[in-house]
Amino acid sequence: MAVTKIHAIRTTLGKAVKYICNEHKTDDKVLITSFGCAPETVEYDFRFSLSKASDRGKNLAYHLIQSFAPGETTGEEAHRISQELADRLLGGRYSYVLATHVDRQHIHSHIIFCAADNIDYKKYHDCKKTYYQIRDLSDKICAEHNKSVIKDFKETGKTYHEWYHDKKGDSWKTQVRKDINESIKAARTYEEFLQLMKDKGYEIHGETFGEGAAKYISFRPFGKDRFVRGRAGTLGANYTKEKIRERIEEKAHSPIMKTLKDSGKSYTELVNIPEWKLSESIALSKYQDKENLKRIATMYAELGDLGLQSKEALQDRINELAAQARSEKRTVSDIEKKIKEFKQILTFAKRYSENKKYGDNYAKSKDKERYEREHDYQLRLYEGAKSWLKNSGIDPTTLKIKDIEEHLNKLNADREALYNSFKAKEKEHDRLLSIQKSIQQFLDEPIRTIPFRNLDQDKNL
Repeated sequence: MAVTKIHAIRTTLGKAVKYICNEHKTDDKVLITSFGCAPETVEYDFRFSLSKASDRGKNLAYHLIQSFAPGETTGEEAHRISQELADRLLGGRYSYVLATHVDRQHIHSHIIFCAADNIDYKKYHDCKKTYYQIRDLSDKICAEHNKSVIKDFKETGKTYHEWYHDKKGDSWKTQVRKDINESIKAARTYEEFLQLMKDKGYEIHGETFGEGAAKYISFRPFGKDRFVRGRAGTLGANYTKEKIRERIEEKAHSPIMKTLKDSGKSYTELVNIPEWKLSESIALSKYQDKENLKRIATMYAELGDLGLQSKEALQDRINELAAQARSEKRTVSDIEKKIKEFKQILTFAKRYSENKKYGDNYAKSKDKERYEREHDYQLRLYEGAKSWLKNSGIDPTTLKIKDIEEHLNKLNADREALYNSFKAKEKEHDRLLSIQKSIQQFLDEPIRTIPFRNLDQDKNL
């Protein structure tokens, strides 16, 4: 579990960096990492990027803190997680210093990054939206490292009582949402969605649009005395009639769903109506059986078109896709490391190139002390960049910025192609796995008998 918070630094940047890099807090400076700058010269490094920014705002940097629960991680692991957060959040564009503190019971990392990036010299935009992006990314990375994640119960339109029962799965509104989601997934049009909901035993009001139409759509489940409105404050923002129609249209226009629709195959899951509903209605029971037969038929047809005509062939294809996706994902990760490395080289190469004339002039100057006083900032940037490049085994005099940029463009193109490839395989894998589970569920499900009392209740069936 990790908690994040962020604030801007407008003054005392040097003091902030000095504090986070304290050797007594960072295991004798072992848990310190930087990108695009050096902790010792961070004020000069950040000032270089800030001086080129068109936005002359007061923010020099941002201080992001990621805190972990006591006993959940080690200093080394926390540092790796925080470095991954910095790299994925900042994308190799912003210089940063990262220091992980292990002097307290709760291990925590400090990330100070420049307010202007090193590529376009644009200012980082700190707002509520970017904060939630940071929090969500932190949660995602923690989950990938098998760390616990805080779940906020203050979701749109949910009271604490509803949130609690949602987690238990026994809220009737939760079931309404599930039925709506399932019908949206199966429907090709808004009208078809309405019919699917009615087939599941729902009474619907306010579903029309236009002048004179009710503001909200309302659903009444079978066996309930009252309607529940599809509005943000009740079911949630995704369940208004406008949003429901939008979700169906977005699904219909997506390339994957278009392919599925064109081929007549659009199912990976079975209809699963709760037993308490089935026991109350023969209509719902018949609907589920009929709908699932249709879905299973389309799943088998799709597998046949793919040449997967046995459960062994299906399992082999699922395993093959998983292996290919893992391999390509590892390659993407390797390329991303190279991209990060070359972005850092490009940052220091530009810094070296733009300030080399000051180094040359200093060497030729007859009054070196005076020249150094007048151009202290540029000389520090020049010497810092030259030192970093040499320590990295790179001869700065032979570097060509254009060649580095071209190589970076190629790496980015390779990464994009591989990323799209592994995501497509991942999607196909998940689809086939879902079909496999549905078929197994269908084959294992016992034949349901209808109680005599239900036959007496519904003479029309």
